[in-house]
Amino acid sequence: MKDSPRTQIEIEIPKGYRKYKLKGIDRDIIAKKGGPTAKQIKTKASYKELRNNQKEFGVASMMAKTLRQSLSTGMSEICETYVSGKLTAQFRNLAKMEEGKTGTRPLFLSKHGHLLSGFDFNSKAPYEKIFGAKYFVKPGSQRGQVILHFPAFIPQKTFKSPKGATNFKITARLIALSDYQFDQKAGGYKPVNKDLHGKFGTYESAMLPLLKIPTEPMTGMISIDNRIIPEGTGLFLVMAISFYHFENGKFEHLSKESSMQIQKVH
Repeated sequence: MKDSPRTQIEIEIPKGYRKYKLKGIDRDIIAKKGGPTAKQIKTKASYKELRNNQKEFGVASMMAKTLRQSLSTGMSEICETYVSGKLTAQFRNLAKMEEGKTGTRPLFLSKHGHLLSGFDFNSKAPYEKIFGAKYFVKPGSQRGQVILHFPAFIPQKTFKSPKGATNFKITARLIALSDYQFDQKAGGYKPVNKDLHGKFGTYESAMLPLLKIPTEPMTGMISIDNRIIPEGTGLFLVMAISFYHFENGKFEHLSKESSMQIQKVH
């Protein structure tokens, strides 16, 4: 589910707050009134560290947004309310892994993205506690391909399913996110592989019943854009288990009890 772009008129500023822009940050900054003015923050030497932190935060926020926008509608429904801020903080920490001045340090997802492995999008339904199925993840014949294999399993014994659940579905997305480096001439961050940033491939199982009998083995390959993914790109494998309640000919997604996690980053 993609966030709808909002115009300047549509942005609501809370009472007692103001907004301003900083060079190198592709969004408005919201801050309390009564503190330093926008001009002071942009120009005074005493706020240089704040400006540099905001640059890295801006890139991290953009990465988190791109990852969320690359999820399917059903996967997005699993995300808890404050997941955007939590995910941004995780991306922001990647800048700290490199040497250099704050505000110019690169964010190498291809090098440090594995630190986000295990990130849960719904803390009320941790993936490791909900998803008990044994499965295998293997690289394909080229970078940008992943093969998933699920041996037969018994759903009712495998999942910690919520009350009222009658069915389940397994979804996986392999999402490409570019490394970002600071461009001195532009005075801001730029992607290493812009064309691939946010591209994804998908695996989705059929809608399956929660029974006491084994499923059939399932195998699928996920491929991004049907081409070799170059270096300078992190590949994020996001796995989700969605539960549904079937009634009156319709499936209701029990999203708050469903689970999703960044499983691996290549």
